[in-house]
Amino acid sequence: MNSLEDYFNKFSNFASQLSEEETPFIAICIEKLQENCRRFRNAYPRAKIFFAVKANNHPVVIQTFRDEKINFDVASWGEIQMLLHEGIEPTRMAFNAPTKIPREIKEAFLAGVDIFAFDSIMELEKLAMLAPGCRLLARVVVDNTGSFYPLDQKFGMDEREACQALLYSKKLGLNPYGLTFHVGSQNTDPEAWVRAMEKVAVLRSEVYSQGIDLQVIDIGGGYPARYGKSIPELEEIADRINNAAGDLFPDHVELWLEPGRGLVSDAGILVASIINRAQRGENEWLYLDVGVFHGLIEAWESIGFEFPIRTDKDGGAQKRFVLAGPTCDSGDVISRNVQLPDSLTLGDRLYIFSAGAYTNAMAFYNGISFPRVIRVD
Repeated sequence: MNSLEDYFNKFSNFASQLSEEETPFIAICIEKLQENCRRFRNAYPRAKIFFAVKANNHPVVIQTFRDEKINFDVASWGEIQMLLHEGIEPTRMAFNAPTKIPREIKEAFLAGVDIFAFDSIMELEKLAMLAPGCRLLARVVVDNTGSFYPLDQKFGMDEREACQALLYSKKLGLNPYGLTFHVGSQNTDPEAWVRAMEKVAVLRSEVYSQGIDLQVIDIGGGYPARYGKSIPELEEIADRINNAAGDLFPDHVELWLEPGRGLVSDAGILVASIINRAQRGENEWLYLDVGVFHGLIEAWESIGFEFPIRTDKDGGAQKRFVLAGPTCDSGDVISRNVQLPDSLTLGDRLYIFSAGAYTNAMAFYNGISFPRVIRVD
């Protein structure tokens, strides 16, 4: 699909299929999930694909990827438990959260997970105590230019730190297995991956010269989804990555990917209803039965994704609206500048596209529960 219009047309039958369902809800298209799996496999014939469960942990999604023989990038023991419940073997999981809760390392290792990422000496020493002999992926910080949501402040070691940590891991009885990085979420620059791969190739050579032959280069996620702006096609990014991998790494080195939104975003449509319309000064507001706290956190102004929206009244006169959620929080604003039909009124439906990633998953994000409440008298 080369445009948003193609994307809309492909899912035009959703409205009639779901007309009797009470809003709000997210419709997940299994056929689209399967198609995305095929596209990634075809685009990256050399690679092993790990779905980032944090993007969408719904059983329907997990079951589909299980049956498609996709592997899983997990961020917590909670996510591992979800996968085990769906009959997924621990050997198909990599615990790639760079910082992990200690008891969850132990639980994961006892369950059979033996691939863990790290990006600090303390995390390395935790793994030595709680997952002895496990395979390690050292998280390296890379340039996140081109990403909508950079990750390079919180995560990753520089090359010197990573080299020292991998050498130290041998002394701790661990198995240094590979390098991993992330170019930032929703990255639209194919060269971002190439720059990062060039960086870790130098590091891999340095470590190799000191007796460690790393078996994996995990190039992480960041593959963009269709929101309001144009993006490079998956195959365009893959061509640059595949060519770089062939030039930079020996044939025996495995290439791993961790797509999240790139696999699930365009398989989901959030269907909402208008519950109020009001004039506020110069702006006219539409209020929906869903907002930024219940599935559209990435539309919040601090992040600012522009979700494509369609209605049953498209084609008429348009008007600029502020689009808001139902809560009593003034920050519950989905968009301050969206063009929609002027005829919209109470009960009309909005179809919010690219809603398959980081929507329903935010209710149990990264598989980590909210703190318990303990009564104290």
